[in-house]
Amino acid sequence: MRRLIGILLAAVMLFSLCAAIAEETFDPEMTEEPTPEVTEEPEKPEHDYEELVVGNPTPMDGKFFTGMWGNATSDIDVRTLVNSYYLTTWAYDTGVFKANPVTIAGEVTIQEDATGDRTYLFCLCDDLYYSDGNQITAWDYAFSVLFQAAPEIAELGGLPMDLSYLKGYEEYYNGEVPYLAGVRVIDDLMIEFTVKGEYLPYFFELFRMGFLPYPIYEIAPGCKVYDDGEGIYIGNEDPTVTEKIFTVDLLQATVMDPENGYLSHPTVGSGPYVLTSWDGEVCTFEINPYFKYNEFGEKPSIPKLRYTLAKNEDMVELLEADEFQLLNKVVREDVILKGTQLVASGKGYAMQNYPRIGLSFIVFTPDMPALQEQNVRKAIAYCMDKEKMREEYTAGYGMTMDGLIGIGQWMYGMVMGTEDFPVPVPENPTAAEQLEYEQLIQEWEDLSLDGLEHYELNVDKAVRLLEKNGWTLNENGEAFRPGVDEVRCKQIGNELVKMDLTCAYPVTNFMAVSMETLFVPHLQEAGIRLTLIPMTMKELLRSYNDKDVEDIDMFYLGDDFNIEFDPQLFFLAGDPDAPEEDTLAWAHSQMAEWAHKMCETEPTDALGFVKKWITFQEHLSDLLPLIPVYSNVYFDFYTGDLMNYDIIKYITWGDAIVPASYYDAFAYKGEEEEPEDEEELLDDEDDDLDWDD
Repeated sequence: MRRLIGILLAAVMLFSLCAAIAEETFDPEMTEEPTPEVTEEPEKPEHDYEELVVGNPTPMDGKFFTGMWGNATSDIDVRTLVNSYYLTTWAYDTGVFKANPVTIAGEVTIQEDATGDRTYLFCLCDDLYYSDGNQITAWDYAFSVLFQAAPEIAELGGLPMDLSYLKGYEEYYNGEVPYLAGVRVIDDLMIEFTVKGEYLPYFFELFRMGFLPYPIYEIAPGCKVYDDGEGIYIGNEDPTVTEKIFTVDLLQATVMDPENGYLSHPTVGSGPYVLTSWDGEVCTFEINPYFKYNEFGEKPSIPKLRYTLAKNEDMVELLEADEFQLLNKVVREDVILKGTQLVASGKGYAMQNYPRIGLSFIVFTPDMPALQEQNVRKAIAYCMDKEKMREEYTAGYGMTMDGLIGIGQWMYGMVMGTEDFPVPVPENPTAAEQLEYEQLIQEWEDLSLDGLEHYELNVDKAVRLLEKNGWTLNENGEAFRPGVDEVRCKQIGNELVKMDLTCAYPVTNFMAVSMETLFVPHLQEAGIRLTLIPMTMKELLRSYNDKDVEDIDMFYLGDDFNIEFDPQLFFLAGDPDAPEEDTLAWAHSQMAEWAHKMCETEPTDALGFVKKWITFQEHLSDLLPLIPVYSNVYFDFYTGDLMNYDIIKYITWGDAIVPASYYDAFAYKGEEEEPEDEEELLDDEDDDLDWDD
């Protein structure tokens, strides 16, 4: 997952995405922790500081190679550890994407031709290596592009990356030409991309070129990337071999194999750590000796990591028993309370909290007959007591949502006034300049989410919406009798469609208990039967991603967004005028179009983007292709021996663990020597200043 700290700017200013929210600007009632007096320090247990054990309440799905087969948040954490060297990164000082200084030597060269097509030239550093010591070159990035756009991905159950913004993509994907013209390898350290003018402007412009390198010799052995002057393509490494090697059968063996495939066992990578094992439940890692450093010049120091599922029922107790040393993304109120009490006990534990840049939601399966009508989806939303559900699960650490919004998103902070507006204060302005400044500030202050449709519990309103749309029959085709009949029905064509629905949810998620009491009974009162179906995270994500399920009408899911908030992939894109109005397909195509319009903004126009973001959320709350439920604050709890761990700055624990150190701080402090003279003391102070910088 890409680093998310930062804020988009209209001028050259820096605004924090969420570093200040959890500790300073966020509602204090949501982040207040008990702070009793510290008791006397207990005796420290013996401990092995060679390995850090990390627990997360969301199980891994084993999809550690790209997001084409799923995007479980715990899987993203693993990807962060084992792959690095994006071509682009977020610029904290300018608020736009830029060339990654770790990966790229100098700036990106950008040229635009007479047709409006724009070409971006990247010059790689020559000191990038995979974890096995092989050098990373432009050909590795070219292979990454070709692999993620390969039609074979769909045959393997994945969702190929949509690169339609690249010149020549459609012709390449459809097999009209054997090469991708929009990517050229100039030499071993130079690669260029050409974006079609019709796909510009784009608010997250350079993000589109933010590819990672992948080792072709691990994923497609016997294959090689070529560029004969017209574009890149994959061919046989040995030109005397005439039979095509890059096939579904090859990738089935090298990528999809559950025991050794690169999807679940990417043991050669470019990140700060190397995956050493994955048994379906636990991942282990060791430091990548060839890792250059992150964009802050930092390298990992903790020799080994172990990442596994932490159950809400006993995770804090296991932290205290030293079976975990770090708990990541704790959400449930009762677990947070136990964690804060452990921190306050004075036994040597610490914590940090940070607002989620995502939310939980219920998404409707697109082709289910009973869910095609907008008023039906609204009726379902009015039967959910979201406020009490949020209170039961997150207490004061969450907020209900009516849009695709996370409380840690910079756009939300701008609109709610918890972030400074990206408008520089003029120095010694003329009257006209001062007026322009005040008008711009007023535009920001006028932003509001009041236009979103708000769904509070209202069963009577739900019933009126259902009756308005003709859901007035019972299962015998007779008039529905409230209090007597259980399920409303409607004659649609030759079929009597029942309002008898199912909702799949993660078996480990405590929210199902709340839905049983705060959602299901209200639906029943309105004439809707809802059956909750527990699934393992693997089953749930597989069913959801396939979009080909016969028995599941809704999915209870969660998502954490990236800085490049482009929700077009949330929806089934298509011609917004083609599907029949008041169907889920039509709602999806409408939302895809509004998402497209939102991103069709110049990178420097933050105000314009936020205005379109609000419009997008207003349409979503009306069309309701999904029901937003809540966003919340995450908590991380960890041993005090984990030093320099800053999840607020780095957002993901996989990034935050790189500069962190893990050792017996008390023992280390006792071993420090006093400086022998004044000159040595000054040298040490200079070192500290460099460290702080």
